Amino acid sequence: MPNDSSRASDLLSSVAARLCGPAGTGEDLKAIADVCEEARAAGLGADPERMAALDSAVAGVDPILRESALAHISGDLRRFARILDMVEHVLDLAPLEGVNQIYWSMQRQIFLTRMDAATQPDFFTNRLFPFYERFLGEVARRLDLRPAPRPAGAPATGRVVMVTNQLLSAYHQPSRDLLRQAALLQGGAGREVLILNTNMMPDRYHSPFVPPFAAAIEAQLNGEQLIAFEDQRFRLISSVEPGLTAGKLKGFLAAVEAFDPDVVIGFGGSVLLADLLGAVRPLLCIPTTTGTPVTLADIALDFGGTSPPPEGGRFARAWRPFRLGLSLRPDDGAPAAARADFGIPENAFPCVVIGNRLDAEVGAAFLALLERLLDAIPRAVVLFAGDAGALPGRLAASRHAGRLRSLGWVERMDGLLGLCGLCLNPRRTGGGASAAQALAAGVPILSFPGGDVASVAGPEFLVTDEDAFIARAAALAASPERLEQARAAARARFAAVQGEGGDAARLAALLDEAVALHRQRA
Repeated sequence: MPNDSSRASDLLSSVAARLCGPAGTGEDLKAIADVCEEARAAGLGADPERMAALDSAVAGVDPILRESALAHISGDLRRFARILDMVEHVLDLAPLEGVNQIYWSMQRQIFLTRMDAATQPDFFTNRLFPFYERFLGEVARRLDLRPAPRPAGAPATGRVVMVTNQLLSAYHQPSRDLLRQAALLQGGAGREVLILNTNMMPDRYHSPFVPPFAAAIEAQLNGEQLIAFEDQRFRLISSVEPGLTAGKLKGFLAAVEAFDPDVVIGFGGSVLLADLLGAVRPLLCIPTTTGTPVTLADIALDFGGTSPPPEGGRFARAWRPFRLGLSLRPDDGAPAAARADFGIPENAFPCVVIGNRLDAEVGAAFLALLERLLDAIPRAVVLFAGDAGALPGRLAASRHAGRLRSLGWVERMDGLLGLCGLCLNPRRTGGGASAAQALAAGVPILSFPGGDVASVAGPEFLVTDEDAFIARAAALAASPERLEQARAAARARFAAVQGEGGDAARLAALLDEAVALHRQRA
């Protein structure tokens, strides 16, 4: 068997060969991304000498492809900074779609926690955010976008526009969360809501960035229509036209002017249309995840924390404590599930990992932790709920393959959770809704600090390190009394989070504050 040194050399050669080969199609980029991921998982990025050798071997490759691939392997944000330098030098000439692709591909890698913040601690404040501002200005200049301001002294209309980059089906968590906020505004705060689904993220590949990223689009959500949620109906204007075009953006701006809202809400970060409107109308940002959102809003709410962002400055001034109300996915009256429905042995202690990005979030380090957990709890099994392509193969290679099972997409999530003893969370950014659903079902969570799950679960369900993770799991599995206490604490935590996320008066007060701040600025 080859030693680690020879394997690293082989991986270096494989990455270099792929990068020097074809990269003109999505399939080519996917193949490059796969070998880069293999090199990242093997630790090639932590070897300065080999990274220098790889850098030299691919010196003649397209610079965006080269820097993004080496950033994927190493997690080094300085390589993203180099990409921004290259793009900014030609920002007035570069195709808008290509720049948009690069921006969102970077954001995707940061969201997936693939980048090491310590490599460039000021990347967000000094590089990414200023780049977004300049890109936004370039979009407005090239497409001749001139949002119309409200007339001075115009009376309040009681209307709110919610702008999102992506609205999909009822299975898409951020889409359900947006509609949950719309219901809170319209039903609880008495505001008339118009939703704009702009689909501004790239839906195809325009730049040789690795890994490639393209957002999904729901073709049925096109044009003007009514959309129902929680016994309420909302007016929706949506465009599935790909890309950043003058006609598409001017159409949305005209719809806002005709509707004449008191406040614009950007739902999520980097909501381009909302930030364009922020120059002329009160703007509030509701983020869909933890961390500081990229927004030009006067008020940027928190996902669920109580501490201002560490960046300080304008971000701390805009920040307000808030809890995003998460919409759960109930089983809708389905009968109680049995262990046999999910292949769970009768004497097993089932643990579950839930996610929509399990291939990216369940890496080698987390699998090694789960193997330790299975060593410590002989009757435990770990189930993975969520679509995954590569994960089943990685589980099959584990020494505990028979006790690590990928269920794929699970329709009856409440039924599965009702059978589980613990919900285990990998180190990641997302997953807040799965945490809320686990708490609602009385399933204790085990998580490290940081990210959406930790924000929802709260301090009682957090551990500081891997040893504590294993010890807590083993203690709960060994003691029915302690497990029942943890179940009660989970239900109590869910009730508290649900109450915070359903505070319509708090949201209405924040809208009024955004109006007041805009008047001061104007």
